[in-house]
Amino acid sequence: MEIRIGIAKTAKRNADESADTVLIVERPTGGGYSVILCNGTINGQDSKNVSFLSGNKISSLISEGVRDSTAIRATSDHLFTTYSGQAQSELNVVSVDLITSTIVISRNNPHPIYCYQRGNFIEWTNDSQPIGFSKHIQPSISEIDIEPGTIIALVTHGVHNAGLAYGSQIDIPMLIQSMIEDDNATSAQEIADFILNQAIQYDQSHPLHDMSVVIIRVLDEYSGCIRRFSYFLPIQCPLD
Repeated sequence: MEIRIGIAKTAKRNADESADTVLIVERPTGGGYSVILCNGTINGQDSKNVSFLSGNKISSLISEGVRDSTAIRATSDHLFTTYSGQAQSELNVVSVDLITSTIVISRNNPHPIYCYQRGNFIEWTNDSQPIGFSKHIQPSISEIDIEPGTIIALVTHGVHNAGLAYGSQIDIPMLIQSMIEDDNATSAQEIADFILNQAIQYDQSHPLHDMSVVIIRVLDEYSGCIRRFSYFLPIQCPLD
């Protein structure tokens, strides 16, 4: 099997940089991989510093072999101490654990995570609090087997809320379903790009919030032992 990950991000209108942070961490001793998605705020305003601190603290602990739940609680306490409870981070951590052959999904986020497996969609929507605004915050944890055909979708609140200001709302499971029914060979990156582009259209081409989409897909394929990463990072020309 292979794990394919697609990531698509954009900043809200009139912003130079998205406050969302996405990190991919290799777990120690060949234990698998973790994907971290953070959306940080301080005093109610988007903050790249809060997202960056949250993501890097968690990734550092996971890379040292700390369990996801422990890493999340430690990061929440660190965030609370650093910002005196004035900052918080909506957080998702998805770990592909090759030792247990499971995918562990940790949520500290009021918005759901979507999973497509065995022809059905699961939405994890149980109560879950962002980290950082108090101590001893617990993640909501779910676990599924690693199976070919599994698709997991993580999105930040800017995507969840796309279109609400204009009387409509995006339907992420429907978008994923339409992509895989049209062509089951559709890549994780193509699904992420499609969802993000639809979210932008729902906001009339002017995103009201930062938007990030992460798609994790398990395929019944094996293209060799070479690990590949591709990044497309737009930057402004210094001469503009």
